[in-house]
Amino acid sequence: MKVNNKLQLATFFISMFMLTACGGGGDSAATPPVTPPVTVTPPVTLAPPTTLAPPTTTPPIASPIASPVTSQSLEGIWETRCLASKSLTGYDEQDIFNFKGDKLTTNKFFYQQDTNCKHSDEVFRAWETAKIELGAAVNPGTNTGHTKINITPTKIRLVAINSTFTALLNNSGHTSNESIYNGYGKAWRTNYWKDLSNITEAKNNFKIDQIEPEILQISEDMVDGATRKVLKLGSKAGNVDSEGRPLVLARSITATLQKKTTPTQTAQNAGLIGQWKYGCVSTRFSSTQLQRETLDFEGNKLTTIIDFSFPSSVQCNTDTGYSYRVKIDADIVVGTVINKGAANEHTEIGIKPTKVQMIADNDSVTSAFNVTNLYNSKREDIYHGYGLTDWQKEKWKDVSSRPNAIISFNIGTEVPDIFKISTATDGHKELKMGDYKGNFDTNGRAMSLEAQGAVLQPK
Repeated sequence: MKVNNKLQLATFFISMFMLTACGGGGDSAATPPVTPPVTVTPPVTLAPPTTLAPPTTTPPIASPIASPVTSQSLEGIWETRCLASKSLTGYDEQDIFNFKGDKLTTNKFFYQQDTNCKHSDEVFRAWETAKIELGAAVNPGTNTGHTKINITPTKIRLVAINSTFTALLNNSGHTSNESIYNGYGKAWRTNYWKDLSNITEAKNNFKIDQIEPEILQISEDMVDGATRKVLKLGSKAGNVDSEGRPLVLARSITATLQKKTTPTQTAQNAGLIGQWKYGCVSTRFSSTQLQRETLDFEGNKLTTIIDFSFPSSVQCNTDTGYSYRVKIDADIVVGTVINKGAANEHTEIGIKPTKVQMIADNDSVTSAFNVTNLYNSKREDIYHGYGLTDWQKEKWKDVSSRPNAIISFNIGTEVPDIFKISTATDGHKELKMGDYKGNFDTNGRAMSLEAQGAVLQPK
């Protein structure tokens, strides 16, 4: 789904440091690898996406002055560049850190090596929540200035994205003396999360419920020719104080604060106003479900409706039948046209979900929504009961205030995206959004267009 699965990237750009456990500082000694790089068969698409621009690898330039970090300056979504992983040798890695109040959510994405962290080449993912507590500022107003912070991990989940990696996690020979990313005696299935938060060995490896003394710095650096806010953590390879807190900042890994879309035009002027419909296609992660999606643009609002059904049924090809339906309301801002007049022309757009409702059309889905355990489910199951146990068939339920739904659907957080409107040879208008299987820039914005678009419906 285009609105909420970006970086889940986003989902799924989405949505955060696993510090010592995951090599978040960037200068620690590399944990021995789980395995040689995994070979993944890329998914079949109807047509290749339109490539807009290659991802840049220019490192940020250090700022001479850094101010003390506050909860307000830290809050937001920070994203690292695609780099060789220091915690899984032989893989590439990209991390997304979401700071909100006294909470931190971390998503670590692992990819086949030398794929520029293209999401169709993802093999493994780690997800962690933590509590944070900011401390004193050290050397404020200097280039070495930083702020003390205590980070206490509270939950760890892992998921294997392909069968090869699943087999490795199920291999008891891969134990924690090789890597913290191992099976921990669990029965792993491809694309199913495993919550390891209560397993003693995993709790020790990922420092669950243990205070991790850290330091961090926020500076304004030049990134890709523009001034951006950049976050650095402490060096794990350097000296530490009596509390085990790093004394110097890491040099290799930085995270850039995602920038919001700058509004430059209206949705009307951009040609978005109206209803756009996608055809019946397989869902993003599952071959056992089909979906039909509709986008309604009106003013500065977007309403997305997704109907899910199963391949054995004909519901996906009708306008009324579905197994369950999701309705997402969002605010939008339309930004700058990029590469105007060129073949790779596209327009920036920001989409901020504000409300999410769901409805089930059969008893089996209703029963599934009433299950409260959310932490050992399928990777794609952002559509579930969110701890509510009073789901009823054919009755809408609003999940917008549920903590996990706020994270899953990026409620209240702008998701950066792109779009392009073109005219087909038969005269119909086609809308293409960003390709969630492709690459993303430091703003979490897609760098290519989806293969199959939505068609503008007659008024």
